[in-house]
Formats: sequence, structure tokens, C-alpha cells
Amino acid sequence: MLNKNFVFTYRLHMYMNYNMSAWKTVFIIGFIFVVIIEAKYKRRPYKPKSCDDVAIIGAGIAGTYAGWRLRKLNKQITVYEYSNRVGGRCYTMKFPEIPDINVELGAMRFTAASHKLLYDTIRELGLPVQKFVLGGGASGDTAVHVRGTHLQYKDLGGTSTPYNLLPNERKAVSQLKWEIFQNYTDVMTTIVPEDDKPFQIKDVDGLQMYKQSINSLYHKFLSSEAQSYIRDTASFLDLGVSASAEVMTSPPSQEEDEVSTVTTGFGSIPEKLLEEFLRASRKHDIRLNHHLKAIKKMRNGNYNLYFEPTITVNGRTSIIKIKPLMKKCAKKVILAVNRLSLESLNWKGLHQPHIREYITRAVKDVSAGKFFLAYNFPWWRKSTVYSNYVISDTPLKQTYDFGTSRANPTQSILLPMYNDGNIPYWNELIEREHGNINNSDAVFSVGKEIVKVTQKYLSSIYRLPLTDIPPPINGIISYWQNYPYGGAWQLWMPGYIWPEVERQMTKPSKKDDVFVAVNAFSSRSLSYDSNSALQVVELVMPYFGVKSKV
Repeated sequence: MLNKNFVFTYRLHMYMNYNMSAWKTVFIIGFIFVVIIEAKYKRRPYKPKSCDDVAIIGAGIAGTYAGWRLRKLNKQITVYEYSNRVGGRCYTMKFPEIPDINVELGAMRFTAASHKLLYDTIRELGLPVQKFVLGGGASGDTAVHVRGTHLQYKDLGGTSTPYNLLPNERKAVSQLKWEIFQNYTDVMTTIVPEDDKPFQIKDVDGLQMYKQSINSLYHKFLSSEAQSYIRDTASFLDLGVSASAEVMTSPPSQEEDEVSTVTTGFGSIPEKLLEEFLRASRKHDIRLNHHLKAIKKMRNGNYNLYFEPTITVNGRTSIIKIKPLMKKCAKKVILAVNRLSLESLNWKGLHQPHIREYITRAVKDVSAGKFFLAYNFPWWRKSTVYSNYVISDTPLKQTYDFGTSRANPTQSILLPMYNDGNIPYWNELIEREHGNINNSDAVFSVGKEIVKVTQKYLSSIYRLPLTDIPPPINGIISYWQNYPYGGAWQLWMPGYIWPEVERQMTKPSKKDDVFVAVNAFSSRSLSYDSNSALQVVELVMPYFGVKSKV
């Protein structure tokens, strides 16, 4: 039982060398956002057993949620984290000039209807929620800038659409996609449960959707111009994904669910989960800067976990190779890490041929980046083609007006780039500024070349001369590709029936108490959102005597 004087504190260290244009390097803010968990315990002495009842690997939203769900079992549980930051791809920062707007470098929105488990958890944690005014994607008044033409999303498919489409292709993108399934598949005559349809529907050639990519389907039934039209006006590029992920079983709806966000930032979800987990028992602990290298089963059925020590400097975490491995013991293990981390882990359960195939071929990592620029005033709103959300065929892809500060009126934030397509180009720019980033974490300062290129494209998107675009006062870029993340999210590849993969990946070895809680293999929700991360944890809960919520 905790003493009432127990205090749990976070120290938020923010530091960053910031270099833009010809300015001298100045310390504007410490911005590689590090959450250093500093538990100042005033509680009854507890001498831990030599072996944890449960070891949870990873302190992202899945790992912290797993600990939180197991918090009442009176077990000795330790969470191990690769870096010195809690949250993984839930990563919230703030610019000092604009302290009342969350800069969401990872997850940033949800809908109560389609992300019910996440929403219920947020409410149970007591975190405040507010409307995400930018929505969940394109709406009718979203601005579209493609092939040098400006139009609104609701006008796509009309006469102003700058694509040489066939007569039957001149329509809204969602309608065009629906008619592919309506006219060229057996979606209307396949009578099976709705969840099974993506794996049962066949095209007119008799090929099931799950055995082909959506790109392959488009090549069969659309012109090259129509494919470019879909690709250029999409929020994200998912053409290599399994066609099962794109199956439409009914015409597109005009109804939109209200989109919400967490007032305190998405990063506060794993932080609050961890806080409540640690408060629940003196048997609970977290160990930062631990990289799991290998798992070996002992004769008594317990597991030796071998960790490499890591070090985090200026927000970048690297493995300390010259130090010996650290050995820990656990009776059960939950691997709440990303696909790339599973691929590199030395444990025989993950090297079974069928499990290895799932890890390396069933899903793919999708690299993506986004960056934010802060300005003294929202110059972009002077544009005659202004919209708070723009889709373009430039390397920026998606551009969001992220709002104006109430604390410091006129100072505003623009999210000029959110992209999963031109990542090699952005990688090149970041490396010219920061050197080799292959083994670096996800967040970097914004250099003058990135700003110059970005403002060139913003000038075109907003139809404003470059002279009307002032220099930013701050900036940060997140780049999700490197270890241990592998990507911003994962997508299902052709050839796999998701529920079968999910079932086998949850407990890869029948003889072992080692479980995988990775949203990459989720079949119950989009495999790249925070809700699916919680869902895969729920699949593991029955193995610990806890009733699953899914």
C-alpha cells in the first residue's frame, strides 16, 4: 500500500539547437521533448523478487496500457523502455511562444464512434477532450492544389479537374472507388458477415481482394489518369496495401463523425496510464534506456531477458555497445514494441518460419513525416484560396492551419507538411542538416534548406508571393522511420487473412508465456491507430486472468 506522502513527478526537459536561414545558432527552446520519470517514493520499503511476474517491453501507448490494465493484480511488473521518453508515437510538444497549442508529432485525433476503446480509456483516466476542428480528412471545402490548379474537394470530378479522365471516371474520388467495387467485384452478391467480406470478395477475374494490392485492382479497371487522380488527391499514399483494406461494401456516405483530440495532448495518454500504473503498487516499476536484445527460457520455465543499455543525448537514443548486457528475469513477457523491433529480437518464438513470415512480409512499415512552423502572425489566411486544410501534389502533400494562440494573440502555427510519400527527399534534407540519422530518434530541428523549399511550395499553394511569407520564429520536424519505430504506422500487404495472423501473433509460441501486443497485426481496427494498439493489448489480457474488453 502506498504511503499518502508518495509523490510522482515528471520533469519535462526541452532543449534543442535551432538553426534557420543565415541566423546564428541560438537556443530558442529545448525541444527534443524528454519525459524523465523521476519517482520520489516515500512508501514502505519493498525489496523486489529476483524475477518479475510480468515484464512489459515498450513504454508507448500499448505498453503503458498493458501495465495499467494489469495494475490491480498485485504482481511484480516492470516496464522497460528503449529511450528515456514515455509515449512512443504519442508525442506532444509545445512551442514556448505558443504554449496553448499542442504540437502533435505523432497521433493527434480520434472519433468516439470508431475509436471506442480509446475514448473510454481517455474518459476513465479523466483526461479532458475537445473538438479537433481540422477534422479527420478531406471535406467539401478542403482546398486541393494539383497540376497547378486550385479547386475545392467538392469540385473534384467536375470540369475543372485537371485530369484527362474517361467519361465514366469523371466523378468524386469516393464515388469512383465505390463503382470499382460495385461494377468489378461480387461485393453486392457475397452474403457473409461484414467482417469476413474483405477476405471473401472476388473481382470479375475470380481473384480475392486479400490476394492483391489496391494498386493491382486499379491497374485492371482504371486509366492511368484516374490512378493519378486518386493518388494526387489522397491524404496518404496506400497503393501497395492489400485491397482488403480498401473494400467498400456500400456507397460513400456524406455523414461525418465528430473528430476529437485530448486537450492536454495525445502524449498525456501514455503518461497518465504510466502514472496510475506506478501509483497502484509498490511492486510496479519502469526502467528507461533498456533495449531488449534476447529472450531465453530457463529450465524452471521463467525467462532471462538480456538488455543492452542505451543512452539518450539531446533527444537521440543509441545503444552503448561497450557495456555488458544486463540480465533480468520474468515469468511472463509482453512485447509491446514495433514490428522492426520484433524483427531484430533474438527469441526462438519469433523465428518459427510462419511467424517470421508474418513479421517480415505480412505488414510493411510506412515512413512518414510532419513538421510544424511557428510564425508571428497567420500570413496564409490572406490567401484568396485559403482553407484550414490543403491537399497538394507537392512534397508537402497535406498542409494544416494549426491555429492561433490565445496566450500570445496573432502568433500562429502552420503544419505545412504531413506526408508518407516523398520521404526519401525529406530524409535527404534532414541528413544535410544533421548528418546520418539512420540510428536517431524521430524529432529534429528545422534547417534553412527545409524552410526555403517549404516556403516555395507554400507560395504556390496559397497563391502568395514569396515576399509575403515571413521567416518562421520556431520549427520542429518529426520523421518516423528509424529504429525502434520502423515507420509511422504499418499496413497490411496482399496475401494474408488478418484475423489468422493476429491470432497467431498474439501468442507466437504455444509453449511460451511471451505475448505480442503490436497494433501492426491488428485486424479489428485500422492497424495504424492508437485504438488498435489498445485492442491488441486486450487480446493478451485473458492470459493474465483479466477479462478482455474486445
